[in-house]
Amino acid sequence: MPKQHVVLIMPLSTYEWGTENCGGVDSVCQMFAEYLVNHSDTSFKFTIIGLDPQSKTSYTGEVINLADNVDFIWLPASSKQTGLKIPGILWQNWHIRKLLKLLKPDLVHTHFWSSLIGSGFTGKTVVTVHSYKKIARRDVGLVNNFLYERVIPLILKTRSDFLVVVGQQLERALFEDSFKSKVIHNPIDQKYFEADYIKRERKEIKLVTCALLTPRKRVEDSIVLFNKLVKSGLGSSLIIIGPAADRLYTEQLKKQVTSLGLEGKVSFLGKLNKTQIVEQYLNSDLGVFTSSEETFGLAPLEMLAVGLPLVATEVGILEDEKAFFEKMGVLYYSDSLSPDKINNLVLKHNVDYSKRALETKFNITCIFEQYSDLYVKVIDEVK
Repeated sequence: MPKQHVVLIMPLSTYEWGTENCGGVDSVCQMFAEYLVNHSDTSFKFTIIGLDPQSKTSYTGEVINLADNVDFIWLPASSKQTGLKIPGILWQNWHIRKLLKLLKPDLVHTHFWSSLIGSGFTGKTVVTVHSYKKIARRDVGLVNNFLYERVIPLILKTRSDFLVVVGQQLERALFEDSFKSKVIHNPIDQKYFEADYIKRERKEIKLVTCALLTPRKRVEDSIVLFNKLVKSGLGSSLIIIGPAADRLYTEQLKKQVTSLGLEGKVSFLGKLNKTQIVEQYLNSDLGVFTSSEETFGLAPLEMLAVGLPLVATEVGILEDEKAFFEKMGVLYYSDSLSPDKINNLVLKHNVDYSKRALETKFNITCIFEQYSDLYVKVIDEVK
């Protein structure tokens, strides 16, 4: 029996896994793609359309074979290599339409819901929804906001895609608009679990946070928390990992550091690859994550997976599964959180327990099996 052909449309900055990263969805898709390449599947053949967020190369349509059952085609997210200014959604969807007509898959699984608009594909579809309307979207102008928050949701209501979400916030928002969806969590990269974290006994605490530097991530609260620890005699240093996605906001953070007299204690490292991030986590004592909104929240879970104790806001999966994370000692951020409580967390955190609990629940094999079962169900379903 021939393998079922699944086309995956996903943001990918590289297929040299972990060497580059443009944010949470890119990280998740790299995990899935790497897993497919390294694990032969008897049921499916995959073609990945890798939507390059940085548009590093021109579109050629070349098919790159990554494994026996995995082919790859680069699609730059914009037309900048051609010298033409074509709206991104038109550029992407035109090429996706041509590719789907050529590939004739049994199922399309996309991480960009809007990529199916005008695709001409009438077969079975699965969509992993990572953002919806204002949820987890950056404000990029009135026209873009109107398109993605008003127009596109109305067009998508005419479709019958099977929807997957990574958390309950999106599930609720879609339900309010009469969409049904299934929750499948994001996985955590195995490299974080494999890191050999060793707790250190030292008088001052080294903090680390990791996020795109945008207002929604509220990195300023991590700096405030660190300042509180410094004043109590517990704070040693704060490492801030993440690209300056919003330059004005990044400058505000640097001014905040100066105004609090924390120069020399706070370092902005910018964008790091996976290996470099793990190294920073291994040399820290406490992970901090103070985002105001997440549909999932992968970065704080990666800190826990390495072995760090965690202070985090109640967002995304940390809200959906609060009892699970409190059991492993996670402290939830508030203005009243005391240095003594944080120090006690660092001293008593059970590294082995938290790593085992997370790996059982969020390992890539477990998460992909849920998708694989879903592919079979959707393909076999009679409309």
